[in-house]
Amino acid sequence: MVLYHGSITPNIEQLEPRRRYTPGQLGDDVPAAVYATDDPAYAAAHAFPWGSDEGFDLRYIDGMLHFEVPAQFRDRLKVPAYLYELPADNFTVIDGVRPLGRNYWATVPVKPTGRIDYQTVEEGVTKNGGVVDYV
Repeated sequence: MVLYHGSITPNIEQLEPRRRYTPGQLGDDVPAAVYATDDPAYAAAHAFPWGSDEGFDLRYIDGMLHFEVPAQFRDRLKVPAYLYELPADNFTVIDGVRPLGRNYWATVPVKPTGRIDYQTVEEGVTKNGGVVDYV
């Protein structure tokens, strides 16, 4: 299985574990990790920094990813996006995080095996079967 990690940073040779907020996890108990997903559209939506407290949201409707973006932040999606392909070795599913079974983490450094480039974050989402909804 191939997993994907989205970023706006080109030429990453190795992803290093980092601590970050993970919905559904317990605050300080979250280890430093490399985060990935099996859905490239989901990875593309996470290529740039955003927060739920800003009004961004991700959900699956009838199996299709919908990325809800507040209209005033439309320009934030107009940056290049890079999807790094990662080997699934050393990754485990993050329990209790929605969407269930789509979020993975590894607590060791991971070297990408490939990279897919997109002109914008929105292109990365839509070319992988997702939808960007400006709300």
